[in-house]
Amino acid sequence: MPERARDDHTIPERSPDGARGSLLQRVASTAEKELERALLARSGSTMMMYGHSSSAENAAMERAVHTICGEAHRLDLRAEELIVAVKQAWSQLAHVRARHLGDQDGDVLREVVSSSIEVFFLAQHEEARKRHD
Repeated sequence: MPERARDDHTIPERSPDGARGSLLQRVASTAEKELERALLARSGSTMMMYGHSSSAENAAMERAVHTICGEAHRLDLRAEELIVAVKQAWSQLAHVRARHLGDQDGDVLREVVSSSIEVFFLAQHEEARKRHD
């Protein structure tokens, strides 16, 4: 992947494996839609700006992460590809993030990435366990 693409979390339009790039774009598109929905569910209240989000807001973000990870699994992506797609989607949501996250932007991204990794590998582990049972 070109150095610029790694730095700004974008996926190059032309990659050595065009089909793989297309799959990454599909997950990034899903991630953008789901993360935007979850961010819009946030109230934008002063309490939220200081890290206190409601259970409904947390559930919306959790649903988004599960949907994104499900799509990544369905398309047989690797964890690192999932993270690239999530970060690309996040960068596309700058206008929404500014309105709904304020100073918590970086913290929420770290939580989304951590949750995505956890959900991704948990689902992978569960699938492997089902095959062995």
